[in-house]
Amino acid sequence: MGLMFSISGLFLLSSRMSWDIRLWWLMILSVLNMKYLNVEVWGNLVTEFFYCDSMSGMLVVLTLWISGLMFLASSYSVKLLDNKMLLFSHIVIVLALVVIMYFLCSHIMYFYIFFEISLIPTLMLIIGWGYQPERLQAGVYMMLYTISASLPLLLSLVMVGGMYGSCSMVLVSYLNCLDLVYDVSSLWFLGLMGAFLVKLPMFSVHLWLPKAHVEAPIAGSMILAGVLLKLGGYGILRLLSIYSLNNLLFSKIFMIICVWGGVITAIICVGQSDIKSLIAYSSVGHMGLMLGGVLSKFMWGWEGAMLMMISHGFCSSGLFCLANLMYEKFKSRSLFLCGGMINVSPIMCLWWFLFCIGNMGAPPFVSLVSEVMLFCCMYMYSSWFIMIILLMVFMGGLYNLVMFVSTQHGGIMGFANSWCGNSCSEYLLLTLHFYPMLFFILNVGYLSKIFLF
Repeated sequence: MGLMFSISGLFLLSSRMSWDIRLWWLMILSVLNMKYLNVEVWGNLVTEFFYCDSMSGMLVVLTLWISGLMFLASSYSVKLLDNKMLLFSHIVIVLALVVIMYFLCSHIMYFYIFFEISLIPTLMLIIGWGYQPERLQAGVYMMLYTISASLPLLLSLVMVGGMYGSCSMVLVSYLNCLDLVYDVSSLWFLGLMGAFLVKLPMFSVHLWLPKAHVEAPIAGSMILAGVLLKLGGYGILRLLSIYSLNNLLFSKIFMIICVWGGVITAIICVGQSDIKSLIAYSSVGHMGLMLGGVLSKFMWGWEGAMLMMISHGFCSSGLFCLANLMYEKFKSRSLFLCGGMINVSPIMCLWWFLFCIGNMGAPPFVSLVSEVMLFCCMYMYSSWFIMIILLMVFMGGLYNLVMFVSTQHGGIMGFANSWCGNSCSEYLLLTLHFYPMLFFILNVGYLSKIFLF
């Protein structure tokens, strides 16, 4: 509760230093709340409606960290240009508070309410600080996809509460209902999973994500890639682990869609010319791989999915920051216009290389561990997936290589003379994305106690 009250207290700041105070207070809170990474297996009941265990604790720390970095990344486009700075900071604080309450909530009705409320601040970020007039269309896409799957989720949650006789997920888990696996009807399972699959997003319900990413400001892209995509993954993990609902038909269909969707989105990424659109489509592939690990029903799949969410949150957010730094200098996100950067700024070329190999799952990053775990689970689920997995690995390396070579090598365009040097805050922003992704691998062993069946 102290965490929520401290974040709410940031609204009262109105001095000229309020931007910096909010930035550093969120970063300090993220460090202080690393105690959530060592919560016991059975969790910690904060109040009647809030519950924290290792799974939600990791995502709370990720939310605080990314929210603080949003202020740092938007210092030029919002703070220095005085682009409605106070309103922007309030929206970021509201979004962080709502997402944290969603991760900590144990009552399924409040769980649903906070899941839906998170859409409103995100929409305000896209419409209020987006770059192009098409941001209205992107907002409409996001609203339609999310709201169309919301009513079935609400009805399904009410039915689940009636079936178990309680709306408290903590009480249901204490009743040892994990030994009971309910083979529910197809429509019920689809209604329960649909809203989370849209938010994840799974391939075939992903069209809102590239549009939202392309039109969103840097803070919107960071919170979308780093945190909001994790709302769907966390919802699936939480409901399947607590209520043990199962439907073999749709599980098989979703597995096939996830695997082939990863290959198709990788092929789409190779043909993209917009850097932000390429990174957004790569997020669809990574989250599809994460969903495949969850639906494989193997322990390694669940732990790899959790690790994939954390590593993707840092890596994808860092790539969007790099794309935004390039856009602020060149006023273009085209791979055909932003070339030869290694001749202009070798340090930024190094950062591009590190984040690209992190995105493709190369050592020594934690994404390597997560992808190995997920690929092993999908192979154990069906040996027929081995060819598709190999194709996915190859295409994942290809589009990251295309993005790196197109932006860093080749000739310098004539308008690149307007390049100015990078500031210390930009290097700090990239460093704060990079080091958690790198050093998280030193403590990867504690993942074995996140899920205990």
